[in-house]
Amino acid sequence: MNRLLYITILLISTFTFAQTKVNVTVDTNRALIGDVIHLDLNVQSDAPILWPDLETLMAPVEVQKLGVIDSILTSNKNSYRQNISIQHFDTGEFVLPQIPFVSYAGDTFYTDSITVSFIPVLLDTTNAVFDIKEPEEVPFNFSEAKPFIYGSFVLIALLVLIYYIIQKLRNKKEFVEEQVVELIPCDEEAIDALKNLELQGLCAKGEVKNHYVQLTDILRSYFDREYQLETIESTTDEIVALLKVQKVDTLLLKEIACLLEEADLVKFAKSSPDSFTNDRFMRSSYRIVEDCHKMNEEVQDV
Repeated sequence: MNRLLYITILLISTFTFAQTKVNVTVDTNRALIGDVIHLDLNVQSDAPILWPDLETLMAPVEVQKLGVIDSILTSNKNSYRQNISIQHFDTGEFVLPQIPFVSYAGDTFYTDSITVSFIPVLLDTTNAVFDIKEPEEVPFNFSEAKPFIYGSFVLIALLVLIYYIIQKLRNKKEFVEEQVVELIPCDEEAIDALKNLELQGLCAKGEVKNHYVQLTDILRSYFDREYQLETIESTTDEIVALLKVQKVDTLLLKEIACLLEEADLVKFAKSSPDSFTNDRFMRSSYRIVEDCHKMNEEVQDV
């Protein structure tokens, strides 16, 4: 009974190990120092295999290239193949060890060990050995250098021309940017300035004089642009006279004169109008700009 059990176990074991085959071949066992020897690994197994670290196993022989592991998977058996290139820069015989492959079941399968030789390169001693010659001095040949010289001149001229064109375009662009200035209509500019002045709230802060100085400057600038005048240095009477020539409405002229005279009192006589008066003249400033612009457009249309 025990003998039968032993034979059964032996047959099962033999059958199991027969399912995995590993083999390694080389294209040559002898190579010159530094040359490459190609190995071909083949594994056939019906179970997954753990691939070994070949670079560590091959030491001191260097692994020059590890090929991709090709696999052919079938229902009954799996085939794996890998090409390996090795080389060595020392002479002598080297034994490539058995390469272990471990199955997931824990069984290990080994390839055969292979001996390879790297032999030195034989020198031909029959040829005479000559001393190393010093470098020969070659005389300067203008005809050979002529293309390079002319080419350098052309390149320099081209670079200068490119630089000149870039500077010209840049200056032209800056000039155009300086010339192209978007002009805001004079009435819109004055209205925006009045709104900004009103937002400052100078009268509420006690800066009444500063308020009227800015107010009259805004109106003077507006009159200058609307009627092409120069009123910055003009007195109140002179401004009214100039506007009268421009056929500004009589009632509007009186309103302008009243505002400018009140501003003169604040600036030069230290007058301090109440908040109601300040608000009234502020609203009057908006109306003066709007009415003057409207009247001037009507005159020009006629």
